[in-house]
Amino acid sequence: MTRKILLASAATALLLGGVILPAQAQNTGSAPAAAQTRMESGQTRAKALMDRDVYSSDDVEIGEVEDLILNAQHQVVLAVIEVESRLGFTDKYVAVPVSQLTPAANNRDRLTLSMTRDQVKAMQGFKYED
Repeated sequence: MTRKILLASAATALLLGGVILPAQAQNTGSAPAAAQTRMESGQTRAKALMDRDVYSSDDVEIGEVEDLILNAQHQVVLAVIEVESRLGFTDKYVAVPVSQLTPAANNRDRLTLSMTRDQVKAMQGFKYED
């Protein structure tokens, strides 16, 4: 649970404009930039992705977003989806580019993946390295 909260917090910061972490900040001799005080147009909260139901392009429920993966530049690049069996049990996890997920206009709890259910089922499972 703590891992999810920490990941969601980090992902939120990254989605809010690629915030530089204090440990990475370099002293350039100039005054620090003003802190961002609100979300800007085009920014998305990690909370808007985490645990959301995912539907395929052929309108079949696949599962839900379980995790977000960041690259070396601390940008969210992959969404790990918990693929559920017909009985609601976890079948496997798959990783898809975040860019392939789009929020449904009429349902805040639903994301659509630009793949069919059969394409997702054919994907190799995602394995965590930690």
